[in-house]
Amino acid sequence: MRTINSDQPIVEPKSDLYFSTGSTLLNLALTDKVNGGFVKRTMVNLIGDSSSGKTFLFLSLLAEAAHDERRKNYRLILDDVERANNFNVAKLFGQATADRIRPPRRDKDGEPIFSDTVQDFHDNLSRTTERGKPFIYGLDSYDGLTSEEEQNKVEAQRKAREKGKDVPGSYGADKAKASSQILRSCISKISKTDSLLVIISQTRANIGSMFTPKTRSGGMALKFYATHEMWMSCEEKIRVNKRIIGVRSKIKVSKNKITGKIREVSVSIYYDMGIDDVGDCVDFLVDEGYWPHKKDQIKANEFGGILKRDKLVRLIEDEGKESQLRSLVQNAWTKIENSILINRKKRYE
Repeated sequence: MRTINSDQPIVEPKSDLYFSTGSTLLNLALTDKVNGGFVKRTMVNLIGDSSSGKTFLFLSLLAEAAHDERRKNYRLILDDVERANNFNVAKLFGQATADRIRPPRRDKDGEPIFSDTVQDFHDNLSRTTERGKPFIYGLDSYDGLTSEEEQNKVEAQRKAREKGKDVPGSYGADKAKASSQILRSCISKISKTDSLLVIISQTRANIGSMFTPKTRSGGMALKFYATHEMWMSCEEKIRVNKRIIGVRSKIKVSKNKITGKIREVSVSIYYDMGIDDVGDCVDFLVDEGYWPHKKDQIKANEFGGILKRDKLVRLIEDEGKESQLRSLVQNAWTKIENSILINRKKRYE
């Protein structure tokens, strides 16, 4: 059993540089800091399988910002390209979050206008940055976008078919090229406004490769400009009485320009509450051997001794001890990271 020095917990102060993802473990995987994961002035590419919790994770990010006094002047923007976000945001993430989320823009009747093409996305993002105010902008998802070139080619094919002809061609290169140009022109503007751009992508089968079975569209531009690149996959379905009530998602941070580390964490997402941060933290301390357990009985001296997992989770929530739990997780994470450091002479002083 490992031990944690709980008398002197590592309490990470909230830094204005970081945005919490809503998941303590994901924050740590991204920055080694318990209170912050994504970083100001950057772009994040969140890639995932269908139903792995990508939109839930982005909405959790917005909820954290909406309930953070330091972010009261931030615009929280959801560019719902797929027109598929029907979550009850007020129920899941609070009325304060629902009141703050906005589309990129609205028409004269007040109806939301979302991006259809990469050019629309560029226009919407440019309008947002030109305001000069900080924002969190989420594109959900990149795969739902087309391009003006693609639309023109599709129309040309339709007309050709009507005449009994055919117009061959692939459209992927047009979209990837446009995306590269857009990101190149917008990243510096995002930086100047202390903002954050999150681009959500769907995984695709990487046909012909046995080593990397999954990929995502968009060419190399998304990977090149991303400070963090993350891949989400469904580890297991969470069931009660044979009914699926959530998913356990594995999140791999495959690119990290903050710490340079490649890390994986598991996050539980319930359809009627969102991320189960307390439960994930409890499971982490048990799995890493900091809290001994026998079957469902966990010895957590910091919270009253031996308790069943569900009772321990509820006790922490009911007594408002989430911060104490996160401090324990920060301690445990830091000790693990320190234990794998290469104890060698520094090449440069």
